[in-house]
Amino acid sequence: MKSLRTEIAAITLISITVISALVMWVSLRVYEGLYEEFVSQELQALSENLANDLLPHMTADDEFPLISVLLRLDEYDNVEFARVYNTQSEIVSAYIGSALVKHRQHSGNETSTEDVRLHELDYGLHIEDSHIRVVKIIGDPALPQGKLVISYLIEQSLADSQRKFIVAIVPFVIFILLTAVFLVLELQRRSLQPLFKLIEKMRRVEETKDYAIEVSIEGKSEIKALTHGFNSMMSDINKQTELNRQKNKLLTRQQEQMENLANFDPLTGLPNRQFLMKCLNIELARAKREEKDVALLFLDLDGFKMVNDSFGHDVGDKLLCKIADVISDSLRLDDVVGRLGGDEFVIILGECISVEQVEEVAARLVEAIGSDQQVDQWKLETGASIGIALAKDCDFSLTTLMSNADIAMYHSKRNGRGQFTLFTRMMQDDNHRMIRISTSIHTAIENNEFFLVYQPKVDQSSKVVGFEALIRWYNPHLGMVSPAEFIPIAEQSNKISVITLWVMAQVCKDVKHILRQYGETTTISLNLSANDLKDETVTAFVLEKIRELGGLAGAIEFEITESAYLKSFQAGNAFFDDLRALGCKIALDDFGTGYSSLSYLTEFSIDTLKIDRQFVSQIGVSQRSELITVTILEMARHLKLKVCAEGVETPDQATFLIDHGCHLLQGYYYGRPEPICENDEEDGLIPALESQHSL
Repeated sequence: MKSLRTEIAAITLISITVISALVMWVSLRVYEGLYEEFVSQELQALSENLANDLLPHMTADDEFPLISVLLRLDEYDNVEFARVYNTQSEIVSAYIGSALVKHRQHSGNETSTEDVRLHELDYGLHIEDSHIRVVKIIGDPALPQGKLVISYLIEQSLADSQRKFIVAIVPFVIFILLTAVFLVLELQRRSLQPLFKLIEKMRRVEETKDYAIEVSIEGKSEIKALTHGFNSMMSDINKQTELNRQKNKLLTRQQEQMENLANFDPLTGLPNRQFLMKCLNIELARAKREEKDVALLFLDLDGFKMVNDSFGHDVGDKLLCKIADVISDSLRLDDVVGRLGGDEFVIILGECISVEQVEEVAARLVEAIGSDQQVDQWKLETGASIGIALAKDCDFSLTTLMSNADIAMYHSKRNGRGQFTLFTRMMQDDNHRMIRISTSIHTAIENNEFFLVYQPKVDQSSKVVGFEALIRWYNPHLGMVSPAEFIPIAEQSNKISVITLWVMAQVCKDVKHILRQYGETTTISLNLSANDLKDETVTAFVLEKIRELGGLAGAIEFEITESAYLKSFQAGNAFFDDLRALGCKIALDDFGTGYSSLSYLTEFSIDTLKIDRQFVSQIGVSQRSELITVTILEMARHLKLKVCAEGVETPDQATFLIDHGCHLLQGYYYGRPEPICENDEEDGLIPALESQHSL
């Protein structure tokens, strides 16, 4: 801003100086003209007086009087000469002034040509270069006696006069100039002060980035308009800046939330799968570089699905948060715990301790989670199955380490839950067998490797009144695969429905043969899983097959476990209503082992209760089991339901059940599962496969 003021002052000073110089130059030119006019008038008056004084002496023979008159010109410093001519154009007298002497020193002598030219000049005033010459008539113009020529050198006179003029006027001009400069600068300062304030505000905005600023509107109309525009622009920028700040703040918050969602589980606040994989990668790289080990614990809650089904997802979510806190409290500060999803948690033990210490941590977790957890008003029984894998066992491969821990965890599940298992190579072989079983199911159906066996059900008089269809699998490479092995694998890999469709189709083929051998009132039972009830393709296929049986549909009974029924309660009831409308029967399998038997029993659309073999096996051993069995029989009688006891293997068990009103009995005591005889001439069910298929 100082440079602007200096520049404006300099421009103003130069402008005033130029204008002043121009005024001085014009003044000198005007003064020169006026001075020349004044000298001309004075010279004419002087020549007039001299001509009048010379007239009396023009006829005299003496030249002295004429010279005496001309000598009066000595008073005038700038008169060059004066000449008096008679009527014959002859010089009768002459005067030479000091100005001529000086002039000749600079310009040379006067020539005769000049004299002739002077003589020939007309009467009047003649201005030539720096000379003023006056030619005056001596005497009456009608009767002239001669003429007078006076030459005046105005150059020197004018220069002297101008010098005096300049000396006299310069101080005044300087004073006027300075005054003008001061006044102009002051006026400019006052006029530009609002502009300078505006510039200062703009500079402050540039430095502080603070757009919440307003300049007072003052000054000339143009500056007022500029200030108003500046204020309006600052207001708009400030509003936009504030809006951008809010947007940036929102974007920052959203980015933080997105990063949090990307790396942390929104329910428990623990690291999620993505963050866990990053941490595990880092730990594995560090451990491999430092030749140390890393332990990975894969933890899965036992019975969590039942908690969700029984108490609702809200309670289930709170239980997960409680378990997350329990796990965190049981670990060191350097350990990492995260949630993979559902009820699965992963723990990374960095700075790996010994195997014994890792197992100690796992045991502590099993114990802590195995304690009853208080959620709201509910006291929930929980448990944890943990799989442990070490990084060195898999050459620090992240994928293999996760797979090994997962395999070990499933071994804990299969071995009774509520425990931990350290991964071994043998488990990997078992896992490979599971994978091979899973991938061979479709091939087994295509190659007819599955076959059905039927276990008889008898009434109280030991008469066969029904059969339960049970699937078996013989694979040329795997050998005889137990249903206890491939059914859970099929359920986990979502292939159970394929098996159900095959069983349903096979039972529908066998039903006519069985009814022909054992009577039209014989019942053939087959099992359905929870996945079957959720799969509309399966339910539609089953209903279609039942409709194709027509009048034989009454011989078909579907068995479903209590837990499977609860998982698909609404869909299951609708499906079973359709089956019952077609004449089929419904049996609740493994009754007494679920969590909500009594609360849901009145809502189940069933015909038969099947007492689980764990109660039957304890008859004659445990009075408590006998009491539960009797209670189930009494309850079923009051609910007008049939009861079938499975797993009957001794005469004492059969007698006890019959004495207490059990309608149907099933077990090895009455017959093992056998394939159907394909020869209509043979009685009963006999093995129809080769010896390698024997059960």
